[in-house]
Amino acid sequence: MSDKQDAAKKSWFQKGNRKMIALATGLALAMGAGFGVQSFANSKTYAHMKLYGGYTGGGHGGDHNRFADWSDTDIEARIERMVKHAAIEIDATQEQQEKITSLVTAVAKELKPVHDRMRATGKEIRDLLLADTIDRSALEQLRVERLADAERISKDLVSALADVADVLSPEQRKQLGERIEQFRSKRHGKHRG
Repeated sequence: MSDKQDAAKKSWFQKGNRKMIALATGLALAMGAGFGVQSFANSKTYAHMKLYGGYTGGGHGGDHNRFADWSDTDIEARIERMVKHAAIEIDATQEQQEKITSLVTAVAKELKPVHDRMRATGKEIRDLLLADTIDRSALEQLRVERLADAERISKDLVSALADVADVLSPEQRKQLGERIEQFRSKRHGKHRG
């Protein structure tokens, strides 16, 4: 083959759209060969994909706003989606999903103002330390208030975790624990063997 023909073939394949089409086609064929259509349609992976397909928020190409900027509606929607993903893994019933969503949403809404205060603390400390006169009593008051906030967060989160655990069966809690460990292992670069 001549250099011109080699260059023409390389040029065609290196073009972005055609390369992506070829890659997507190859991936689709590999998936079709690896999985039967019916078994894939009934899999947990497919259930996650269906949930993801309707997702437009947080970290996956949508909003990248902070928790402090979320409305109550945002909190409800994100927690509901998170619970649905977890429910797929542990075969949670609709009733369990609703109870867990309600519990977690209530705690998130309660803690949002505390979260906002905690985030503002750095600026408050900076302003106090950069003032002409150091107000030690104001610094101490801020420290005491944030420790109280941290204590509240800790208590509320532990209570919510216990409430969620009460909704799940022992087997579901075990499955969830295993999935969390698998996620942590993958996140830290370890592979299951």
